[in-house]
This record gives sequence, C-alpha cells and structure tokens, in this order.
Amino acid sequence: MLHLDTNYCLFLKILSERLEISSITAMANAAGLSRRMIYYYTEKLDTMLRHVKLPPVYRKTGGGLVINAEQADQIKDWLAESETHQYTLKTSERRQVLELLILLELRKWFLRDFMEIFDVSRNTIVKDIASLKESREVLSNKARGYFLDMSERERRTQIYQVIHRMGEGGQEQTFAFLARVAALDCAQLADLEAALRQTEQILNKEISGNDVKRLAQAILLFARRSDAGKHPEWQISERIVIMERLEYRAADTMLSVVSQVFQQPVPQEEALYYGMLLLCVEKNVDGHFKSSPFEELVQLTETMVTIFEQISGIYFKLRYRLVENIQTHIKVIHYRHVFQIKIHPPVLHEVSKQYQKVYRLTEKMVQTLSPNWLFQKYFAYGLTKQEIAGIALFFEEAIVKEQSKKAPAKWIIVSDYSDVLNSLLATQIKQLLPEMVLEGIFPTGMAPFLNQKINFCVTTDMQYIHTTGQTIYVGAVLSEEDKRRLFNIKKSPDKVMGRRDKLRKLLYNSSSNGAPDERLLDQVELLYTDEDRAVVHSDLVTLADFRKEELFFEEGQVESLRDVLSLLAKPLLDRKWIRTEYMEQIAHDVMEDKRLMILFQGVILLHTDYRNGSFQPGISMLHVKEPFCIHGESVNLFILLATEEKMTHVPLLFELDVLLNSSFLANLENGVKLFEAFQMSVGR
Repeated sequence: MLHLDTNYCLFLKILSERLEISSITAMANAAGLSRRMIYYYTEKLDTMLRHVKLPPVYRKTGGGLVINAEQADQIKDWLAESETHQYTLKTSERRQVLELLILLELRKWFLRDFMEIFDVSRNTIVKDIASLKESREVLSNKARGYFLDMSERERRTQIYQVIHRMGEGGQEQTFAFLARVAALDCAQLADLEAALRQTEQILNKEISGNDVKRLAQAILLFARRSDAGKHPEWQISERIVIMERLEYRAADTMLSVVSQVFQQPVPQEEALYYGMLLLCVEKNVDGHFKSSPFEELVQLTETMVTIFEQISGIYFKLRYRLVENIQTHIKVIHYRHVFQIKIHPPVLHEVSKQYQKVYRLTEKMVQTLSPNWLFQKYFAYGLTKQEIAGIALFFEEAIVKEQSKKAPAKWIIVSDYSDVLNSLLATQIKQLLPEMVLEGIFPTGMAPFLNQKINFCVTTDMQYIHTTGQTIYVGAVLSEEDKRRLFNIKKSPDKVMGRRDKLRKLLYNSSSNGAPDERLLDQVELLYTDEDRAVVHSDLVTLADFRKEELFFEEGQVESLRDVLSLLAKPLLDRKWIRTEYMEQIAHDVMEDKRLMILFQGVILLHTDYRNGSFQPGISMLHVKEPFCIHGESVNLFILLATEEKMTHVPLLFELDVLLNSSFLANLENGVKLFEAFQMSVGR
C-alpha cells in the first residue's frame, strides 16, 4: 500500500481529472500550494511513472503540464490504493525520525530515500543531515549510504535516548510515522507494556507510566537489531552487576512473553540488555530500597537530607519517607552513570525556574556533599544540572507537603509521569483548590475505566480526554499560567457576583425586621473582608533590608553560647520576627545535636525550622575579637537567621555567600566596625 501525503494526493487528483494544466501558477492556485511544491510534486510523479515504465509528465512551452489517458488511469489506481496521512512532521520531529532510521540500519539510506519518506526537497534533507552532523559523526559512501559507525551497545543507547526525548515531548504521532516507515506493528506495544508491568511483581517496584511506554517502543525497535544478529557486548564487571540484580531475573522471565509477542524466539543475550534498561528506568516505589546492597546509598541519602536541612533551616517531619524516595531515585541515577545512559525528562529544565529557591539549595547541598567518600564512590563525575533538578523535586514536594494543611477536595489527576512529579502536582493543586477532593492519581491507561463521577480531571497528557467532568491540561511542572487557570476553574455563583449584588441578595434574604442580628452583621462584615484568594508570591528579601545598626553587635569576648543567643535574639524578638522557642530550639540543635552550619572559616550560621516560632526573615550579627570555641570550631562571627514558611529567607543564604567571599571579613580583621564593614560590602 502506498503512503501518500494529503497535499500530494490533491495534486494527483487535480492533474488526473483535468489531464492538462495551463501553467504552474494555475496548478498552485488550484491546489493551494506554492509553485515550488508543484515543481517538486511533478518531479516526484515523474519518478513514480518511470517505475511503471510510463513517460514523464509533458511540460508545455510556457509552463503548462500535460498527461495522457494511460498516465491518468495509473494515477487514479495509485490514489485508489493509497493510504494518506494527515500528520505533518515538524523540523525537529523529522530530524529525530531521520536519526532513528540511520541508527536502526533497516536498509541503505540515500538522499532520494529520505526525500520520498518525508516528502520534502533535497535541500531540506541536506540541512537535516548537516544538523545531525553537529552532534554525531554521520558517514556516507556508495556501499552503505548514510551510516553511523559505533558499537551495538552505544547504538542501542542512542536509539533509547531518542525514543525517550520523542516520548517525553508528547510526540506519539512522530513514533507512529516512524512505525509506518519501518513497518512496525504498533498493536504489539500493548502486549509489551503488559509484559513490563508483570516484571513489577518480581521487582516489588513500580515503574513510572512514561518509562513503560518508552521501554515498549524501544523493545519494538531493538527486535529489529536482534533479528539482524546484532547484540550488545558486555564487560565481565557489567555482566556481574546486572545478573546480581532482580532486574535480570525479571527481564529473563519477560523474554518468554516477548517471544510470544514477536512469534519467534528472542536470544537469551537480550535479557542482559533488558535487565540493564529496567535498572535505569524511574521507579515510583521500591520495596528493596533498604536491602543490604544499598545500605551505603541509604546512608548517602540521609546525609543529603541532613545537609539540606542544615543549609535551609527546614526540618522534615516525614524525613524517613523523603529519604526513601530520594534513595530510590539516586539508585537509578547511579545505574545510568554506570551504563552511560543519559535520560532526563524535559520538564526538569523548568525546575530551576519554577522552584528556583529549592533548586539552588539542592545545588549547594550537592557542592557541600561532593568531597564525601560515599558520594565520590557512587558519583565520581558529579551530578549534572538536570540530575540536581530531579533531586530538587523531592525536596520541593516535601516542603510543599510540610506547608500544606489537609483540606477536603473533588478531582483526579491523570498522568504517566513519575510519582514525585505527580505527587508534587497534587499537593500544589490542593493548595490552590482546598475545597475540592482528590480521588486519586491514575495513569492514562487506567483512568478511562474509572466508575466514579468527578468534576475535574487534571492531566499532563494533551491527548487525553476524561469521560466525566471537565478535562484541564497542565504541564507536569505547573507554570504561573497553569496556576491561574486552575485557581479559576471552580467559582461559586456568589463569587462571580459583584459585591453590591451580593449585599443586595444578603439583605433581601434576611428575615430581620428590626435591628440586624449579630449573624447578619457577621455576614456583612465577612462580605467586605473576604477577598478572593490569589496565588501568593513572597516579597523578595535582601541583606540590604537589614542595614540597621541595632542588628549588629561587637564584643571583646563571650562566655557562653547562651550569651551569644540572648544578644542576637533581642532585636528580632522586639520586632516579633521570632519567639523565644525559636532560640531554645537553636540552642538544642547546637549544644545537644551538635548541628553546626559553618559558612566560612570562623563564621557560624544559627537558624532552625520556622515552625519552632519564626515568622519573618531577618538577620542579626555578632562579631567577637577573641574567638569562641564550640565543638572544636573557633568562631569570630555569629549570624542569626530568622526563617519563614514561604522560604523568603533562602535568598539571604546566597547573599551571605557573596558577602563572606567579598572584602567583608578582611575589613573586620583590619579593625573596621561590624556595621560599617557590612555597609561597605552590601552597599546602599
């Protein structure tokens, strides 16, 4: 069956019915196409006619086109047996498909092949290949056409990474286009996804919905490589790592199902590669996260959380749950490093923008942790920005949960993203819409079968439409526009009414004949004080806001930490930024738990969780000429930081870094007074 695009079919239909076109311009106007496309389609038709041993289209003097009756009949036969496709690939999508075709090596590829497949001009394909050469060493010769010279391991990894980018971008139509070109049976994907879901019972782990879809698509492509006798090679150490894990046993069990799907045996060697892929996919749940092989990773994760708490002044009540979630995630990152698979959901690009404070705190935590021997053992080459963003998501989700109050709600989330993204999405929407009930978070494959009626379905899949209620599309990472739309989805009639109309309705419904009763007065007062909730944006706080001399102290020496805390706390207590309980918790953290946040040599930061009695960000400082020794550290400068629920104190942490790396400390050593040195460094 021929695959012809809609515009080309229109061109053929017009030409076969008229037999003669007076000019290229007339044909372009009739088909609604450009003159350039008419020239291209005419050349394409010439090629098709030559294949059936018919003469090419006759060009009249002056630009007209003429075909005979035999040619017209052949064109009509092609149209009758053709399968048209409406979807037109974007430039980026076309280049992804082109890259995959070269990687798959289904046949020898030449320029003419790509021109016919994508139905574009020669210049367009040349540009596409030039773009691909910027990131890959694309070679070509007459014997092999366009090809990439690499090992089978690397080739498959590159195929998987392109499939992942394609899938995360919501390009299902792009994969469908590739499937048509490669003659893949997309009906097999459902069976492959079911086989992958069966492995979860062996693993006692839950794989995210998107990863299941991408794995199934990749296995469909890898089957072609396997059929051609191409299998990855492994080092002995890599084989041991894979075969020691449950993922290998799960992949080995899955082979029998895969063999049934493809109706032919799958070589045992493929179990190693599928096992490696299962190690490298995102897990929502991992029942083995505390198993003996991963005790060190649990220890590393606990250290991560501890450092984050020390830097931020936020202490998590559900700390054990946060450690479990992060450890499950960094285990996957570790395996991706081991097997050199670079997969990052595109949404992580948005994390550093939408959750800038938490991202920067996580980045600072990783910098602090980098000399740790465990970190060096598992992540010798460090973490990329996107990997840091992925870890930051867990901290953001935990913080939002800590700041949220449980409230009734009524809606569902439909998303195939990982559990941490879906959970963060749910918690944020609860903050925006506390009056609604969350019935659950469901993958796109399960959601259509839900029986309960719901009012709203929030989904990250732009192609999904729920059977009941209103479907609302959002990004996996909520943008400000998403928040505004969600906030306005459910308004009662009273909220839509103006204040004057509300008052008229209230007075009309009142049964009061004399002086209004207290209940009516309360309702009227509430009407004028109750304003629509809005998405809260905390004001930006900077060090410059605290250029007040009464916040800075200098002493020759101090006798005890209690004296230090008492001195630093007074101006903050007077301003009602903190309570005495906040200082008592700091004293406990430092003296009992020995939590010291050393910002710089001789500089200690004193702060703790805002829930201990801190309401507004603030700073006070004490400089002592004679160093005070605490837990083996000599301290000359004490900085007290008041923390706040909305994390408006976080920017001050980064400003303090800048301050201490400036001439500030040098000025203190040279005898400049503390407040004067602060003014000189912070400026006006």
